[in-house]
Amino acid sequence: FQYTYYSGPSLTLWVLEEEAEGGGPPRRPLCLAEVEAGSDNERLGVARDSMLRNPRILKAELGKPQRNCYTLPGFDFAYGLYIERTDGGVPEAIGHWNTIKPRTGLTRNMPRDFITMNRGALKAGYTTAREFNLYYKAKDIRRKDDEYSRFRRSPPKVPADMTYGMPARKITATNSREKT
Repeated sequence: FQYTYYSGPSLTLWVLEEEAEGGGPPRRPLCLAEVEAGSDNERLGVARDSMLRNPRILKAELGKPQRNCYTLPGFDFAYGLYIERTDGGVPEAIGHWNTIKPRTGLTRNMPRDFITMNRGALKAGYTTAREFNLYYKAKDIRRKDDEYSRFRRSPPKVPADMTYGMPARKITATNSREKT
């Protein structure tokens, strides 16, 4: 690939050229000055250069490779994004990262401790569901943080001599006779 500068009577542009199958670069867009009398691209009435750059309107020239119908922007055009260079190094690059700020003051609402509230309602002498609901509203007892946390719970206590799996069959007089 290479950029080539073309200049004509009504056309000045830079074209990105690619080697064609015939060995030469693709042909630049056709302009009105190059249209020959009697060719398929000759137009009656008002004719514009843009008509000769439209691939749907432009007809292929006999015995010649197809022209490139697209004009490229000027030599001062930059493809992609232009990022202004501020050479602050690594501190500047890391300093602008969007990080998640730690949440402060977030209190977790613990679930109600219904076992404790039911005991308290029974001790107070309440027996109906309505009385229990009134007691729940008056005495809102929540579970403690360490009770609710799954990390604070310890695994169940297992005896030291316990073995996992199927229990062994006890050896009896009948079992010992079967083996021999």
